[in-house]
Amino acid sequence: MQPLIEDDLEALTRQVLHMGGLVERAVDRSLAALLERDQPLAREVIDGDAEVDRLENEIEERCLDVLALRQPVARDLRYVAGVLKINSDLERMADLAVNIAERAEVLSEVPPLPFRPDVTRLAALVKRMVRDGLDSLQRLDAGLAFRTWQADAEADRLYRELIGQAIQFMREHPERLGDVMHLVGALRNLERLADHATNIAEDVIFVVQGRIVRHHMREFAPE
Repeated sequence: MQPLIEDDLEALTRQVLHMGGLVERAVDRSLAALLERDQPLAREVIDGDAEVDRLENEIEERCLDVLALRQPVARDLRYVAGVLKINSDLERMADLAVNIAERAEVLSEVPPLPFRPDVTRLAALVKRMVRDGLDSLQRLDAGLAFRTWQADAEADRLYRELIGQAIQFMREHPERLGDVMHLVGALRNLERLADHATNIAEDVIFVVQGRIVRHHMREFAPE
């Protein structure tokens, strides 16, 4: 007996949520490596990226198989299309976690920089956005997706504050220019993680409500 499309979609859901869990763990560990100056932990994040790359390919192939063999319509079609886009965002988020870990490796070998409390605040917010974005997918919760999107404004504000502090510190301590630039690189990757979490939130809203809200989210009111 041929499996139903519901079985295919359930298998796809399990796979993308598994990948999301790996990405969330990579983000958590890369940020811990950055904040705690933990070089071995940073190396673990870097070495673990191959598994996410493998899953990205598997999920894309499964989505294409469902589209070709099941010819889904309405919400099922939106779901597969949304997972294809979310799959790409998750893979990119894993790459950003690796980039942060690479910066953390370098920064673990130099004297600490005086930005830890503010970096911790930004890291905590971004980690919550990543978690909420994935939870909104699992629960198909447009309201949670919208709140995830709203949090990006605060992430941008904290990022701008940190960049301002970094610029001022470099003016006062030019001898540490290279070290600060590594931190700025990590912060930029952290801010981009927040952007990808908002992308996932927008795609969840598309799946749930059939509305393309990218670039028009300010006009959206969750039902």
